Amino acid sequence: MTYSHFQHRHNFAAWCAARAVQRGFAKTQILKEALEKSGVVEFIKEKAGEDLLQGDFNKLHEHWCDVILKNWEETNVKGASYWRAAKLVAVYIKSMIVVQNDGNSLSNVVHSPIDRILLQNISKDKTIRHPNKTDWKEISWTRLDKAAYNKLVSDFRQVFEGKPFWAIEKYWIVQDD
Repeated sequence: MTYSHFQHRHNFAAWCAARAVQRGFAKTQILKEALEKSGVVEFIKEKAGEDLLQGDFNKLHEHWCDVILKNWEETNVKGASYWRAAKLVAVYIKSMIVVQNDGNSLSNVVHSPIDRILLQNISKDKTIRHPNKTDWKEISWTRLDKAAYNKLVSDFRQVFEGKPFWAIEKYWIVQDD
């Protein structure tokens, strides 16, 4: 097999995604294999340049996460959660697509990685008006199930209506305490 530039990017993106969710969880190879079996890799390879509606992306995202969870269940991976699958997909797509292009097409609809840093920082922004804002800083992000994850993404989409979802990552800033 020829080692292509796509394979090179894929290996790097899979490593980034695995490291983002790995903390005491599973080995990089197990996480990479789950990504590869989910269908997200083929989608990126074949359709990343196509325009995609938000609802269509959300359905794909949910399918990929469900396949990843099923894979982890079948391979007896302990500590699996919808959040981990969602963050694995988000960081993978961010590494493969979002950071390399000008922020158009797929970059506008993909889900950003959600973690404690983002939740804490967005909940402190006094310019954001949302009824659930005060709850965001209390969310145990590593335990989000599918419904809670989708509700949070929906809340954030309301806040960032009209902007690409990656713009939320302005809150993904590590600050010294």
